[in-house]
Amino acid sequence: MGYQFCDCHTHSEFSACAEDVTLAGYAERARDTSLHFAITDHSAQVFYPPDQRWGFWSDDAVEIFERCRPQGRRRIIEYVAAVRAAQRGNMLVGTELDVLPDGRIVFPEGVLGSLDVVLGAVHAMPTLRHERPLDEIRAEFRFQVEALADHGMEVLVHPYRLLLAADVPVGAELIEWTVRCAAERGFALEINSHKTYAEHDLAMVRAAVEAGVPLAVGTDTHRWSEFGDFSYHVEILTRAGLPETSWPGVLWRPRPRAREAAAG
Repeated sequence: MGYQFCDCHTHSEFSACAEDVTLAGYAERARDTSLHFAITDHSAQVFYPPDQRWGFWSDDAVEIFERCRPQGRRRIIEYVAAVRAAQRGNMLVGTELDVLPDGRIVFPEGVLGSLDVVLGAVHAMPTLRHERPLDEIRAEFRFQVEALADHGMEVLVHPYRLLLAADVPVGAELIEWTVRCAAERGFALEINSHKTYAEHDLAMVRAAVEAGVPLAVGTDTHRWSEFGDFSYHVEILTRAGLPETSWPGVLWRPRPRAREAAAG
């Protein structure tokens, strides 16, 4: 395989769910590899207080957000500075953006523009926590995706993971809506290998290619064994009938304007 993937989605110790990965470890690997990859920690787990890093996933998410906004802004700015200082080789600085139930992002105003990569994720849904009817759950999913797009999301990552993990059916209609939204709003859709749902990924990939929506490759690395492993992405692209010669035309790659501007 000659194609060089760009991994849009990795985590460091700044994500509470990360295991053995570290920012220093990524910097070391960036010195020895030509791989392009982005550090994209969960925005809520950086923004929220250290003793409440999972607060975004609770019914107190908005209250905690309001209470810690000044400190959260400082933590995000310090985080971006730390990743930027560690940056080596083809390593990029990004975030996996979280959005509150009212559509506000868990990120300070004016800082997103300093990043190389802006991912968006549907990570927490009150309708799921409270087992609301399916039409309400799907409506909240659509609302969050559109809110993330409004805030400049470049890639919607693991689009259906939260729903599928909760045994919410994800059929052709929702996949078609997501692809249509991506086409209209100009964001890519991620093939994610951290937790895999092959049949849904295949359906999404085929619909995205037909609609001209770019696909992003993300390992969603939480442990070193995942870093640089693109075997699942190759499998899905191949099963979707996409030969390697077609990948440059269908796979999304970041345009790190912020880094280029910083470098002069």
